[in-house]
Amino acid sequence: MTAHRAKGLEFDHVVILNGGWQHLSKGEDGEAPRRLFYVAMTRARRSLAVVTQGAHAFVEADSDCEMLRKIEVPRRSDLPEPGQYQLPDMGAVDLSFAGRLPETSPTLAAIAGAEVEDPVTLSPREGKWLILDAKGRVLGRMAGNWAPPEGTSLVSGKVGAVVRWRKSDNEEQYRTYIKREDWETILPELVFRKTVAARNL
Repeated sequence: MTAHRAKGLEFDHVVILNGGWQHLSKGEDGEAPRRLFYVAMTRARRSLAVVTQGAHAFVEADSDCEMLRKIEVPRRSDLPEPGQYQLPDMGAVDLSFAGRLPETSPTLAAIAGAEVEDPVTLSPREGKWLILDAKGRVLGRMAGNWAPPEGTSLVSGKVGAVVRWRKSDNEEQYRTYIKREDWETILPELVFRKTVAARNL
């Protein structure tokens, strides 16, 4: 995902790719790229890798942490069938779903036990897509307007991130339906592949 979209999220391992770090958006001051790079770096909990080809805009490769490698580009015929990836995205899920559940809901216990990288799957129910853990317990719900990419099927899913959401983060007219002040929400990371029928069209 982009560094902008990663704001507020954390991951055990972060890899920052090269390119575009010195680009200024309209109205930004000259230090904006450096601040954004700082945001990207501080998303990491356990390890951080910065990848570059040649000199990096902000990182001086002059320590024992530097690793030089020559990368062999794989042949296209050796690559797997291209997939469509959905990275953790707060806009793709119903952020207040768990906040509306009663304290006795098994979903709250399932969320409390979920960890990043745990496998998940999706199940359509009553016109909405539910996020399920490996035991079939509901972890959350995708946003009402979300749907899998057309002509694809889900081949893998995992917990990509866990974010804390608050009652005060919701619009005022919806707060009456919320039963707690804050809660955790699962953001899935999903991989889709084109179905055989779609590939043959």
